[in-house]
Amino acid sequence: MAYIIDNAHILKGERLKDLSLLIEGDRVKSTRATLNMYKHLRMDADDYIMTPTHVLLDFDLPLSQPFEKRKAYYLEKFIEKGSTTVITSIRVNREREFPHQLKKVHSQLLDCPLDYVLGVRIPVKLLNQSFLMQCKRAKIPAIFVEVNSISELNEVPWGWVKQAMFPYNSPLIPIFQSTEKKVRKTWTNIMKNTNLPSLIDPVQELTPLSRNQVEKIGIFPMKSNLHDGGEVSYNFYLKDSGTVKMIESELFMQHDSKLLITMHKGKVIRAGKKMIYRPGFGEYVEIKTPSFYQSPT
Repeated sequence: MAYIIDNAHILKGERLKDLSLLIEGDRVKSTRATLNMYKHLRMDADDYIMTPTHVLLDFDLPLSQPFEKRKAYYLEKFIEKGSTTVITSIRVNREREFPHQLKKVHSQLLDCPLDYVLGVRIPVKLLNQSFLMQCKRAKIPAIFVEVNSISELNEVPWGWVKQAMFPYNSPLIPIFQSTEKKVRKTWTNIMKNTNLPSLIDPVQELTPLSRNQVEKIGIFPMKSNLHDGGEVSYNFYLKDSGTVKMIESELFMQHDSKLLITMHKGKVIRAGKKMIYRPGFGEYVEIKTPSFYQSPT
């Protein structure tokens, strides 16, 4: 059934924009300032702040736990907080482990209620041509690199790395195991000097990814976006004198008291305090081209 969401106050990052949305099934057919020419059923969203659903990173999903524990975890860490997409990773220490681990994680996520993106988490020593070409063939859109020291970074043949990553160009994302500022500075300098697809800073777990991060990984505009032709996945937060001044990351922290409704691909998964768990409703999000869309800077 087609319907219109009128007077939607859509918050994307720090920007609030007033729009009306024409919804058909599980897709956003059109977004305009007004949709007065249509005679569809209308829902007035003036009492809410509307956001895209959040994308969260979690390296430690309880994939081997019993169903009830997995269900409780997904409800508490994601659905309760208005997240419908998770990025997780395959931990690989030896190159030959990768194909088996990839199959295993895919099978473990078959009953996942969330859409999911798969990255890899590796030590610096696996930044070699053959492994990176495997990642490219498997369309792995994020390579999380555990960085311990300056010396190991200096041993990497970065020119060969760049060549092996082209043209898919998954971003390299640091996980700093050392607190030394010099290690971070060395990473930053190498990434800038080689012009490798990368993030300078780590991605924080269980915190909404920024616009820049979801763009670099290639999740945006497929997910975490309300746009013409996009999926109907959004949050409604209570609009009051406090929330109208908040940016998206601040609203996320208010999910207990302010988050009222979450839609995931046209289905309600949260209404007030009631949450609806749909095992297997999530799907694997294949990223065709990381960084394909980048906002102008």
